Amino acid sequence: MVPMVEARLSAGTGSFETGDHAERYYAFRLDFLIRKGVPSQMVLMRVAGDSMEPDIKDGDVVLIDQNQKTPIPGKLYAVGVEDMVYIKEVNAEPGKLVLSSYNKAYPALEVDARGDLVDGIRIIGRAVWVGRELK
Repeated sequence: MVPMVEARLSAGTGSFETGDHAERYYAFRLDFLIRKGVPSQMVLMRVAGDSMEPDIKDGDVVLIDQNQKTPIPGKLYAVGVEDMVYIKEVNAEPGKLVLSSYNKAYPALEVDARGDLVDGIRIIGRAVWVGRELK
């Protein structure tokens, strides 16, 4: 059983909804979770916004493995920047992290890894699965 937490991952300009209280729990096959990471470190979060479209849409649910915090270029992560929580593709360039959206209407967010913001950045975990309800 994987908890759905109150935090909403922003696929846009950032979300201030960062509570980690579990709303409910969802069942996944254990062998699936083990293939994806560390089951005891996984949470589900709902996405708000359209910056990751067309792949991830507003209202989708993303499975985050909080054990996977070391960025792998081109992978999706839940990232906290100060008080905001984003779902973004994470890439590194010398001295900075680049948080990119799939929707090209949103510019990349570049964060100086050596500046004052470095203490305000945290990789919450890697997105390992996404699901959605059909309308």
